[in-house]
Amino acid sequence: MTSTYAFYQAGMRLYDFTTGDDDTIVTRYDHQPVTNEPLTDALATELGAVMHFDPRTALAHLTDFEEYRPQIQSGRAFTTGWGATYAQRDAHYWMNRHARPALDIIVDDNGHVAGYQQTQRAVTSVLVQPELTAYTIVQMWDEAGMVRPAGQLGRRFTAMVPMHDGTRLATEILLPDNQEQPIAAIMERTPYGRNLFIPDYQRFAHRGYAVIIQDVRGREDSEGDWIPFQYERDDADDTLDWIAQQPWSNGRVGMIGGSYGGYTQWAAAASGNPHLQAIVSMVTAGSAMTDTFAHGGAPSMGQLAWFFAVSGQHFQPELMHRDDWDQLFKVRPIVDIPQHGLGHPIAGYSAYLEHTYYDDFMANTDWHARQDQITVPAFIQSGWFDDDAMGTIEALDATRNYAPGRRHILLGPWLHGGNAQYDLDDLALPANAIRHDVDLLHTQWFDHFLLDIDNGIDREPVAEYFTMNANEWSTADTFPPAGPRVDWQLDASDRGFSNNSTAGEASVGFDYDPADAAPQLVDVSGNEFEFPTNYAQWEQRPDVVSFTSAPLASPLTVNGRFSLHFFASSSAEDTDWAIRITDVGPDGSARNVTDALMNAKFRDGLDQPKWLTPGAVTEYTLSSLQTSYQFPAGHQVRLDITSAARNLIFPNPNTRAGLGGSESVVAHQRIYTGSDYPSTLSFTARVQ
Repeated sequence: MTSTYAFYQAGMRLYDFTTGDDDTIVTRYDHQPVTNEPLTDALATELGAVMHFDPRTALAHLTDFEEYRPQIQSGRAFTTGWGATYAQRDAHYWMNRHARPALDIIVDDNGHVAGYQQTQRAVTSVLVQPELTAYTIVQMWDEAGMVRPAGQLGRRFTAMVPMHDGTRLATEILLPDNQEQPIAAIMERTPYGRNLFIPDYQRFAHRGYAVIIQDVRGREDSEGDWIPFQYERDDADDTLDWIAQQPWSNGRVGMIGGSYGGYTQWAAAASGNPHLQAIVSMVTAGSAMTDTFAHGGAPSMGQLAWFFAVSGQHFQPELMHRDDWDQLFKVRPIVDIPQHGLGHPIAGYSAYLEHTYYDDFMANTDWHARQDQITVPAFIQSGWFDDDAMGTIEALDATRNYAPGRRHILLGPWLHGGNAQYDLDDLALPANAIRHDVDLLHTQWFDHFLLDIDNGIDREPVAEYFTMNANEWSTADTFPPAGPRVDWQLDASDRGFSNNSTAGEASVGFDYDPADAAPQLVDVSGNEFEFPTNYAQWEQRPDVVSFTSAPLASPLTVNGRFSLHFFASSSAEDTDWAIRITDVGPDGSARNVTDALMNAKFRDGLDQPKWLTPGAVTEYTLSSLQTSYQFPAGHQVRLDITSAARNLIFPNPNTRAGLGGSESVVAHQRIYTGSDYPSTLSFTARVQ
């Protein structure tokens, strides 16, 4: 007996897999002429790079699922012998829980598993019996009129593209077959290896675009020195001009990518190059002092794992995974950590450590500061637990004056890895937590702004955002949407909040010891630094001061950023401040909602470092990352204040020498409240 399963991606049927008793035959529609060939190990590896999962294993498990047919027919969750857990969404769709990415299953009317659907940040892959596509995202592509045969791939070649200083950057180019007229292009610029991205982005070539992937300066086969973020604006400008001069190009270019690949887009946009006419920015990195090398001026601890991975000419993600990070992070000065961990320094890391405030070197990384040059239509995608969220906040600010239709904002319940899972640690999210239509939206964005197709994407609501706990998507004409500002004054006398602006003065103190600094509850090797984790035990530390609201009489929904304006003193000449908002449940749990960090000497600006006067009361304003979060009735809102987030930032040694020295001192910190010191937590509430 034979069965046929069709593989769809980006609205195109790329492959068929026909399974028999002894072998599997692959029909490839991405070739001309159409071919039929056995599913060998080599072919499975090639196709798996496009599919994002191994077709051999996936097809084998379709038979194995028969063991769980009774559970499927009764709607009961189950865990397979190979460790995959499934829970029912509806009669034909089951979610893969506790997996990243989630490989969901499609079920026919008789309870047989008939295929899969998987979303991984920016692309959804479907492998299913052809008659069951109505239960997958293929149906939405069809309703949009965008299901089409796969165009054939044409010429692929490498060009060494010259920059204005003579440095040449390795650039992979993939053209559609039978391309007779100049066409639009979609590009990613990356430090991770251009060939890694071709299997993913060739879907755009199947739809008629030129695909361009470039190794940034100093990476893989590109020439020059690798200093992260420093050359991306000018090199993108030169590359865009080069593309426009090619005979296969019509001069219209879109860019796509996430993280560093998001940063390269905004850097390109800040060049003002007219050939860049659309971007799709996912979990973008922001400027060095606010988001990547440092957070609010406090040098990043977690980012060092990334520096390890890019310490050589080629990307080595395995270098992030160590069991001795705790010991390495104790090395002082911190510039010596790579020598201890790798046996050699990291030039780019050392270069950043030479610049301790916002000088010209740091300013060169700041695309947000050049927002007057940024006019390109922008699709902005991120999540509430993206540790590069400051980059997205900067992107939203840079595009705040865009005319309607020239930006689209998609903000979900996602990590930096983004849009790929239903569970975040112990927090179970609902079925709508994953957006399977993201690549449809991306394609519509490019089609509209690069091909002039009137597909309505410019008339959709500007912002789509997911509200935690309410478990719903909402739309608005911006993010954060308008709402009443709420101000809660801190009251140190009872560690709560007060609406009484004439409250008496009070204060509360704690000692911050850099040798025993409060941690961010993350695994550095995981390269993810924001989680909705339970911080209840952490809040019992003596170096954490908490202010807690009364139990809420009704749900409270907060959209945007929390802002803390506060008054504090320190016995040190330099220190850090870290705040965290937690959702306190009736069971005593305290789940992280959002947080913020600041090196105190940058209280008046990243370009104006000022030492503290020990013991003097000083005024600060600290804004959190953004969220859309509903605190349920009966829960409490808690503000935590401390001076460290070890694992995310290096513990401040509380000295002028800072992390360049080897000494540290204990800082005696004090928070002041009352009529003379109106420390206030502010936020925007949703109108119910």
